[in-house]
Amino acid sequence: MPVDAGGQLWDAMVVGAGPAGCAAAYDLAAAGQSVLLLDKKDFPRAKACAGGLTSKAVQALRYSIDPVVRKVIGRVRLEGEGSSAGAVVLKSRQPICVMTVRAEFDQYCLRKTIAAGACLRKIEGVRQILRSGDQVDLLTEGAHYRARFLVGADGASGQVRRLCAVGSWFSQGFALEVQTAVPREELDLTFDFASVSNGYAWIFPKGDHLNVGVYSLSSASSLTRSRLLSYVKNRLGIDTVHGVTGQYLGIGAGESAEYIQPDLRDRVFLVGDAGGFADPLTGEGIYGALVSGQAAAKAILAELRGESTAAEAFAGHLTGYRQTLRFSARAAAAFYANPARGFRAMRLPFVRRSLVKTYTHGLNVKSLAMRIALAHC
Repeated sequence: MPVDAGGQLWDAMVVGAGPAGCAAAYDLAAAGQSVLLLDKKDFPRAKACAGGLTSKAVQALRYSIDPVVRKVIGRVRLEGEGSSAGAVVLKSRQPICVMTVRAEFDQYCLRKTIAAGACLRKIEGVRQILRSGDQVDLLTEGAHYRARFLVGADGASGQVRRLCAVGSWFSQGFALEVQTAVPREELDLTFDFASVSNGYAWIFPKGDHLNVGVYSLSSASSLTRSRLLSYVKNRLGIDTVHGVTGQYLGIGAGESAEYIQPDLRDRVFLVGDAGGFADPLTGEGIYGALVSGQAAAKAILAELRGESTAAEAFAGHLTGYRQTLRFSARAAAAFYANPARGFRAMRLPFVRRSLVKTYTHGLNVKSLAMRIALAHC
């Protein structure tokens, strides 16, 4: 079996060079650790993602992303069932989110991570993951890599979770998207909850084009290319689209922190979609990717410095966010069962203000209480 050049034992291997993997690899490399970043794709690569980063996600990043920001958003339109539900407009003097093109954003983050000291290698696929004392061995189609720790950041359909995780905690959402020309009229960033069961359609303005897509909490939903194209035609009057792509979202991190096989639990950490850190209510994945990736890096650094075990540190760093995801899962079940109830509450000014703060800056206790009220009004 071929072994990594020189038989090097890395401090950490990170499988997946998207936002979660780069978040972990960047912090580890910046702290002086040897980091091997592995991915099957060549970058830039297409990925179905609306490309919107909330302010909390922008603030979580270790560097400015101004070079890849296409548009700054301070107004969001929420649409519900029928004319009686109408629309709710959320406004803020401060940015609610920024628009990026996901391929550009991912490549930018990858470059920053390599500049911090991470080593990138392309692999064909992960075949096997083994524990050998205080290290993890990863076998691909043509090589054998070794590290003290392994971070799985290879997405909702990735092999690391399949090889290392146990239990029924994980579920998948699904999204399809296209790019279209910009119509003559100015469009708000829009979430249309009337068009998709257990989810929504979105329209995200990017300056020179629109990103239009559909998302469902259930991967078993009937979201198809023809349905998406029909939505674009009926809603925007546009026939020509570019780059139809689909993507699964990983959901379930709020269910349990004990989902890795016992023999790997203190060596392997799942982050981003691979670890189920997408928000089931909003479908937002980048913030959860950054938070979980950075938590994995902190945990590994804690053990390497002799401060605590990585497993304990990882669980501790993510306790609060897992609670947020648990609550979000309950809110999603209640909201999507009867969206009209939620829209009635959204007409109240203090609810709209709470929604802006929650979506933009993250949940606090007061915001959690508001979401409970929203889900059950």
